[in-house]
Amino acid sequence: MSGIEYRNRRIPCRLIIFDKDGTLIDFRATWVPIVRERVATLTRLLARNGELETYLLRSWGIDPVTGMIDPLGPLVVTQRSAEITIGTLALYQKGYSWNESSKLVAQAFDQVDANIDRMRTLRPADGIQELLFNLKRRGFSLALATSDERRDTEAMLSSLCMEGIFDKVLCAGEVNSPKPNAESILAICRQLSIDPKETIFVGDSMADMIMGKNAGIALTIGVLQSGVTPREELEKAADIVIDSFGELKSY
Repeated sequence: MSGIEYRNRRIPCRLIIFDKDGTLIDFRATWVPIVRERVATLTRLLARNGELETYLLRSWGIDPVTGMIDPLGPLVVTQRSAEITIGTLALYQKGYSWNESSKLVAQAFDQVDANIDRMRTLRPADGIQELLFNLKRRGFSLALATSDERRDTEAMLSSLCMEGIFDKVLCAGEVNSPKPNAESILAICRQLSIDPKETIFVGDSMADMIMGKNAGIALTIGVLQSGVTPREELEKAADIVIDSFGELKSY
């Protein structure tokens, strides 16, 4: 049986499931510009700036000075709808009505999503394309499980010339219970008729690793190079933690 080799350890598997943000692509390079633009648009709609802008960035888990992302914050694991709720709550706590806040945050998100060139900031993780194409050639089943919207996910895959490389792509809203619930992994395994015990999950967050554990898969791999979670955190839940994809080999 084929599988993945890491430091002379061989893990048999048929299916490898990948997270998207922070795994296939550089999380900070892709998402910090988008969130900053959402905040700038929202403060323009409110005719406010300064302190409110700082407050909103922190609410979404971004340090307004350094641009660093809180690895345990909402941006790492939440879906778009939850991010809108977070912004709504932040404005509500600043004295705006709930209905007004919800409308304005959704409007800001829609404007930015319609106008920002996400592909301009899109940066693939070093070595990911070579790894994926090698795995595909060797006959592994490949899947993608992401909390991002399908429209944006498909646009990203197209930009990175990864269209058709995944046998299954599961996006936000397509399962009842998001990460770290095991449903995404189990749904992919069921649809591809592959046992979870013959499956490996590769991600960059604690939620990814916990999801893999909950699903009872063969191995969880935490990757550092394009994510925001420190090694010491990932090591608490991942079976192995790698600095880069060059450390993985297939057999």
